[in-house]
Amino acid sequence: MVSVDFRTRCDADVRSLDFVEFHERELPEVLQGPNAEFVARALAILQLPPLALQVDGHSYTYRPSPKGLEIIPGDTHATAVASLGRDAFSDLMQDVRSTVALIIGDDVKMLRGSQQAFIEWEPVFRAARDGRPVYEPGSIDFRARDGSPLDLTCSFAPQDPPDEMAHFLRAAGFLRIRGLFTADEMNRISGDIDRAVPHYRPNDGRSWWARTRAGEHRPVRLQYFQVHSERVAALLNDRRFLAIAGLTSDGHACREGNAIEALVKPIGVVEGISDVTWHKDCSLGRHSYQCCGITVGISVTKSDEESGQLCVVAGSHRASLPLKGLRDDLDLPRIGLPTAPGDVTVHLSCTYHMSIPPQRAERRVMYTGFALPARAEDSPEQRERLRQIRERAPAKALELKQTSIGKDPEADRRRGFDRRGLR
Repeated sequence: MVSVDFRTRCDADVRSLDFVEFHERELPEVLQGPNAEFVARALAILQLPPLALQVDGHSYTYRPSPKGLEIIPGDTHATAVASLGRDAFSDLMQDVRSTVALIIGDDVKMLRGSQQAFIEWEPVFRAARDGRPVYEPGSIDFRARDGSPLDLTCSFAPQDPPDEMAHFLRAAGFLRIRGLFTADEMNRISGDIDRAVPHYRPNDGRSWWARTRAGEHRPVRLQYFQVHSERVAALLNDRRFLAIAGLTSDGHACREGNAIEALVKPIGVVEGISDVTWHKDCSLGRHSYQCCGITVGISVTKSDEESGQLCVVAGSHRASLPLKGLRDDLDLPRIGLPTAPGDVTVHLSCTYHMSIPPQRAERRVMYTGFALPARAEDSPEQRERLRQIRERAPAKALELKQTSIGKDPEADRRRGFDRRGLR
């Protein structure tokens, strides 16, 4: 039995931070404490240009120096300047909402520089406030229970020893289980997806839609799919599925309402969010309040490089990394997870993952999972805020004229997607 409970904060400790006092008193005290070493090392690794934060007309610049992090009043020396509200600043520094969440929620305005420059500073904030060291190449290795090298390309059968699966999940951050469900079960569920589609509409708050090169406007994410499929509702209470939660000693339980979503991955998406580039499920914030959850993908159709598939960065749950995109020096293995109908993929909520867009055949998959047990101090309202931000993502992507990966291979590689990096 292993633990993947990485929680270090609770909602009862969240408070409103005074912007000036934080920079004049609180942060300088932090930079004199044990976290100062983590901050200095983070700056040495990331080599970031100066960033200024502005709140209510006051601004402070974060600038790397030979001694670590230097805090300078004003923004004259900043390459990028991000303007925030007081609540947004408080949330950012306490890991309630991340840089990415603030951007999606229109709660940050870049007065100078790019949004990416703002995002890239987040690991430094986490090093300062939470003592999380930024990832250094070569610092993570993968070992089996007997100490031998771990085969990251392996998969498991349902009857394999649970302790072997648990060790692999804890070490690698993901797991693939062959044949947990049958191909016949998946074929019937695929039919249920077709029958469920007419119950969804664009902007209904329960689905995401995308346009294809062929001009189709397709639903690509159907939430609460169990409402439209008795088979899926039964599957969520099936011992085969529930056994996954028992791989840890943390007491993981089904998500609220046993929610499951059906994803349809069409060929040739040119507008909307379908296949998403490298990210963590905790990229909107609250890693230190609710990670790690367990995400389970149930393959309704086969997946591979031609029909689309899930890919993961092994060990990335054990590393403090940017929340969007991959660092150029990231040396952790990128693993493709081809599956047959009925196979299951499992990944932890802070494992980097992405999906390759299908080229020859449409892909169908369902996603659900398990959450860590709730604590008395947890705030359902804060979780709901992040859910609403996530639902805004497609509209924000359209507003920024972003598209699904796959339209421009060269742009894909610049964003960190390259099949050559997969094993």
